[in-house]
Amino acid sequence: MRINLVWRAGLIALLVLCMSGVALAEEWDFSGVDRIELEGVSGNVKLLPAGGGGGSVELRANVSPRGNFKPSVEQDGDTLRIRESWTGRSSRGDVEWIIHVPSGSGMRISIETASGSLSAEGISARIDLSTASGDIELIDVELEGHSSLSTASGDYTIEDMRIDDDVSFSTASGDIHLNHVEIGEDVSFSTASGDVRCNDCRGSLVLSSASGDVVVKNSSIDGFGKFSSASGDVLLHLDEMPRDGLSASSASGDVVLDGKFGRDYTLIMSAREDKGRIVNPFKTTSRRTYREGRYTYEEEVVQQGSGGPEIRLHTSSGTVRVKN
Repeated sequence: MRINLVWRAGLIALLVLCMSGVALAEEWDFSGVDRIELEGVSGNVKLLPAGGGGGSVELRANVSPRGNFKPSVEQDGDTLRIRESWTGRSSRGDVEWIIHVPSGSGMRISIETASGSLSAEGISARIDLSTASGDIELIDVELEGHSSLSTASGDYTIEDMRIDDDVSFSTASGDIHLNHVEIGEDVSFSTASGDVRCNDCRGSLVLSSASGDVVVKNSSIDGFGKFSSASGDVLLHLDEMPRDGLSASSASGDVVLDGKFGRDYTLIMSAREDKGRIVNPFKTTSRRTYREGRYTYEEEVVQQGSGGPEIRLHTSSGTVRVKN
């Protein structure tokens, strides 16, 4: 069954000719929706909380030629579908979609865009995003479980929010910045080229960069923490050691751990014998050298009390440094 949308101003008839193209503004109201799909969208997308019980969609576009751009907003049952259609080789312009999302849990938003940023603030939803090029900004969002966000080229800014279990964030080229974030279990953040920086975070932390630094400050880990960089430093300043242990490694960079060690823990530090070193303020329980592939590594172990959680720090080419 197809439900007609309310097209609030007919064509809010802001068709204004200007030198750069045609300015276009349209708006639709919707209700009874728990899934929103955007596909083939070329511009930026903003997700904001709706004021009343229902939601609305705003389109702002400045395109040329106007006839080469055709937006489509249709509601089919509980699903709202937003599409763009472009024709002609000379088409150009800027497009922005603003979606006012109804309150309450259970909303699912799926976005596939070739080029454009996503910003969301003050909403609760499961979000599945795939974009070839665009930044992602999430502020004061309740991000529901099983969300997946991916951009081929773009930065993440994630602030003042809560992330449920089983969520992934990835970028092929870009930084990831987290500030004051509560994180559930099985949540991962990864970039192929860029830094991952986390400040004042609580929860399960799995952070990785193929080429860039991983930096964690003033944070507390619930469960197990995992941090890695193939080419960059891993710098951790923790309120306390995680109860289920920690792993931090770099193939080519320093690994530094600064935090409060409890009475029970096992600290295992390793570095390549010819290119790495270990700086350890504690009394060493045991030392050994071992071979892995073509290389020889040095390992130092510090064990306190009953052994407690296992903390592993490793670098192939760099310094493993523990501060207390």
